[in-house]
Amino acid sequence: MEMDEKKHYKMYKSKSVWVFACLSTCLIVSFFNDGQNVSAATSASSTQISQTNTGSQPNNETTGETAQSSVNSTATASSSSVADLPSSSDSKSSIGSTISQPAVDKKETSKSDTADNDLIKSVTTSDSDKALPTSKTTLPTSNEQVQSSVGQSQTDQPASSATIATNAVTSDVSQNEQYNEPYRNQYHYSSSQNWINDPNGLFYDSKTGLYNLYYQYNPEGNQWGNMSWGHAVSKDLINWTQEDVAIPMLQNQGWEDFTYTNTTGSLKDKGEVRYVGVPTTNWGDADGKKAIFSGSIVVDTNNVSGLGKDAILAFYTADYQIATRKNDGAEDGWGTWIGLTEIQEQHLAYSLDGGKTFIQYSKDGNAANPQAIIPTSMNQGGDAANFRDPSVVYDAVNKQYYLTVVSGQQALIYKSSNLLDWTYASKIERENDVGNGVWECPSLVPMKVAGTNETKWVFCISVQQGAHATGSGMQYYVGNMTADGTWVPESSKTLQNPMTMDSGEDFYAGIPFSNMPDGRTVMLAWQSNWSYVDEAKTSPWSGNMTLPRELSLKKNADTTDGYLLTNTVVKEIANNEEANVINKAESNFTVSRSDEQVQYEGKQYKISATFSWDEADKPKSVGFKLRVSDDQKYDMIVGYDLTTGLLYVQRLNTGEPNMGAPRDKMNATVNADGSITITVYVDETSIEAFANDGEKSITQNFFMRPENIGDQATTGVYVYSNDGTTKISDLTINPITSIWNSTGQLTEKFVDENGNTIASDKIQTGRVGQSYTSESATIPGYVFVKENTDHINSNQLYTTQNQTITYTYRASQASVVTKDTTLVAGPSAAWNAADNLVGATDADGNALAVSDLTVNGAVDPKTPGTYTVTDIVTKDTTMVAGPSAAWNAANNLVSATDADGNALAMSNLTVTGTVDLKTQGTYTVTYTYTDVAGNKISKEATVTVLTEKETNIEDNTGSSISNDRENPPASITGKGGDDIHQNAKTTMTKKKTETLPQAGNHVNELAIVLGQMILAICVGGILWLKRRVKRV
Repeated sequence: MEMDEKKHYKMYKSKSVWVFACLSTCLIVSFFNDGQNVSAATSASSTQISQTNTGSQPNNETTGETAQSSVNSTATASSSSVADLPSSSDSKSSIGSTISQPAVDKKETSKSDTADNDLIKSVTTSDSDKALPTSKTTLPTSNEQVQSSVGQSQTDQPASSATIATNAVTSDVSQNEQYNEPYRNQYHYSSSQNWINDPNGLFYDSKTGLYNLYYQYNPEGNQWGNMSWGHAVSKDLINWTQEDVAIPMLQNQGWEDFTYTNTTGSLKDKGEVRYVGVPTTNWGDADGKKAIFSGSIVVDTNNVSGLGKDAILAFYTADYQIATRKNDGAEDGWGTWIGLTEIQEQHLAYSLDGGKTFIQYSKDGNAANPQAIIPTSMNQGGDAANFRDPSVVYDAVNKQYYLTVVSGQQALIYKSSNLLDWTYASKIERENDVGNGVWECPSLVPMKVAGTNETKWVFCISVQQGAHATGSGMQYYVGNMTADGTWVPESSKTLQNPMTMDSGEDFYAGIPFSNMPDGRTVMLAWQSNWSYVDEAKTSPWSGNMTLPRELSLKKNADTTDGYLLTNTVVKEIANNEEANVINKAESNFTVSRSDEQVQYEGKQYKISATFSWDEADKPKSVGFKLRVSDDQKYDMIVGYDLTTGLLYVQRLNTGEPNMGAPRDKMNATVNADGSITITVYVDETSIEAFANDGEKSITQNFFMRPENIGDQATTGVYVYSNDGTTKISDLTINPITSIWNSTGQLTEKFVDENGNTIASDKIQTGRVGQSYTSESATIPGYVFVKENTDHINSNQLYTTQNQTITYTYRASQASVVTKDTTLVAGPSAAWNAADNLVGATDADGNALAVSDLTVNGAVDPKTPGTYTVTDIVTKDTTMVAGPSAAWNAANNLVSATDADGNALAMSNLTVTGTVDLKTQGTYTVTYTYTDVAGNKISKEATVTVLTEKETNIEDNTGSSISNDRENPPASITGKGGDDIHQNAKTTMTKKKTETLPQAGNHVNELAIVLGQMILAICVGGILWLKRRVKRV
């Protein structure tokens, strides 16, 4: 080696020695610092353990509204499936022992898919009364922001059931601006547009809770034609939502060829005739269509038809025209031409989706070209052109179904056990004179006689012409059914003297709802008359339904057979009734020989009063003058004529042409013995009047047209007494809101047993008649006691009048108090859960034993250690404020493990709190872990932010850890799954060890020893290198 190279090598060796020495020194310092940090952390944890054992806790404020179980406990809300309601003030979770409030069992008022799970804000944050929308508030669209009761826009909050209800009001009613046209009734159902007449297939669906209304409907125009089944649904029989066409006209029907001998009707003298060709509905063009005429529905609950359990079976008449010839073999075998004539036959369609859509039934399986279940060949009426309107009902006594159809002026009864195969049973023939008017829309209705166990079968029929009001109307007869399917009239006089269902001109084709849930008999009718139906001249719709009527059969000596069928508007109309506008002080007064104006104006309302008189000054007539014009020349009169004993509705003064006798006044006999109660439902063009709780009724359309009466309001209300003195008592007027766009409000209140509010009110809004969901909620520190539902709708539906539910709670006394213990490990050491339990009580304050609790975690008394379940270790830090400073939650997390000792990532933890590195201060960050059982453990870390001027303050980064590396204590769960837990720690030590081992001390000693060993190695290495250098 050359001299230069040797010198270079010496220099290299010398530098290497110093580098090695420096690195060794750094390593020693590093070990020493690590030992110090661990020791400091352990020391801090030991201090905290000591504080826990002595009952010391961080300052956590609670109020009297949050029940405390012990001095060392702070209430925190437990997990629950229902909305958790905060108490009046929030409380922070302590780092030490915590107690979780039990989950209160929720009391459900109703169930719905629109359950509201929003968190309810504290009462201290808002005045909910200021945010209550009125019953007339227009529902917002989904894009609108509406201020909630806490001053927060709904778009900033989770979707509530009120929001869902708002979005649900997006039917054809709200999407267009119809239903406010001139002459449109506001609380009587009509389709959005086009023609409607007879109601069909009325039924209640117990699966959906919906009432279903089908009706004759022309989807193509405002006149009769193209008959199909329209459809609407309702939760309450009043507020309806229009659905798609349920059963459209049959299309592309095939060639037919059959014979029939008519014994009545226009072909009765033609002998056997041949019907041959393609069906048509337009009297000329063979379009292959069949119209869907009226019928009824049966819910096949027990699947007797084999078409499906709970299948909806729709029985209807198919109507069409077809080429008709004498069956005489003439004209090359075709027969002598007669012309196009009408055919009516009975068909069946069934629904498996709750009545939304229907499948045509046919024995041959060809649903596209279905066969009739009762074809013309089975028509026992003798007229192929008049054989319609099947009505099916079940006879529970004789366990069979009856299908009643009409043919001319008779009703034919068929019977079946499976709803598919029908045989002729009997007929009912007219005995009173109705001229040429044919029967339509029959129904046999089994009804209990009020106050008895006696059942009668009421035969209801509509007369197309020749009824009491000179046009169309309804009649009924009382009788009984036999096992062979024969209806037997109550007496020989029954059929000769029919009873009138409603004495007005406009109650027709009424049929009852089937499958009613409460056993009521409810009938709905078409509010019109075939004699003048075209006079209505409304657009873009034509026709509406009456209000649904509840029927009751009562004994009455003044009737044909001693039975009277009364009818009243169903109770559900109250959903749309506003509060009575007449003060009680003004509801009783006397009228003498004059008209007296009532201080109310409107077009949609219910008015009722009792009129009474003395014989000494008996008036000629009494009643109401309604829809009175500003100039008082025009009105509708509903009154009682004491000289004739007739309740009447007079429309002579409506300005309508052709209102002379007999159409000017509709009347019904009422035996008023000194008084009569008259109740009237008034709508835009409708009057429905009732005497004495439905003893008699009169339904009448009317039209006050500007071209007849001028441009003036017709909203006045008067009572009158004609030539005499009348006492008016119990006068009430309830405005009735529209069924098309009205909204209602539900307020849920949460109070303690003294009536004090413990959580903010919960407000829900929705369309009147739609369902809402309400249930008691979990409120920290309180236990649910009861609910007051006196002021809500019994079916949990929104109503025009605001509703309130009050939930009452009491303070919870649930508690679990534990203690930490230290045991000496050894073969004879023993431990059980009771060692760490100080005491426990349930929500009622009753003491609980260990056997009443569920203990999670275990202690091995043979092995030293601290036994816990879950572990979160944090550290406190100090940072200097400044624009370049950065912080994230991981900075203060040392480690976290689950119950099995597995490490947890930050993503497994919930971090609350944040640090503002631009502002001096002390910030608390909480790290929370929730295990699979819902148990929670939380640890806090403190971040101190200093300004640059204060950097001389000793930095404690890494010197303080909020708790040592020990698992949170075993949790104790009360019976019923309530999460009421307090942490307890048991530490095992070796024998003769009187204090808790200090892990930091061991680490410190180890660091010193290792440092000395490394220093010795380094010194030896340096000496050895120096010797080598010298030798070189």
